[in-house]
Amino acid sequence: MEEIVFWIREVGASLAYVISIIFGLIGLVGLYRFPDAWSRLQTSSITSTTSILSMLLGTLIMSPNWEMAFRILIILGFFMISSPTGSHIIARFLWQKNIPHWKPEEGLKPGDNE
Repeated sequence: MEEIVFWIREVGASLAYVISIIFGLIGLVGLYRFPDAWSRLQTSSITSTTSILSMLLGTLIMSPNWEMAFRILIILGFFMISSPTGSHIIARFLWQKNIPHWKPEEGLKPGDNE
């Protein structure tokens, strides 16, 4: 019975780690693909939060004891407060400096490659 529980924990943690890697790679592509700071901010904040959240959940699943799980929960709570706060500070700076949003060139429609 103990082996089955350990196997379920390993599969759950591995799934969380794979989700974390996928979100991290999507965010990395978004940082280089999107044209302006506003789009990049949105991509980086959402994907970094979900990527780190998944990584910490996988670590929480595999924690060896309650003390370690409690520490991971504290880190998780701190991150869930500090990450959106950091993104808000960056967005406020962009707003105050009047950094414009990206607008497509005239005559081009979305999907045109010229």
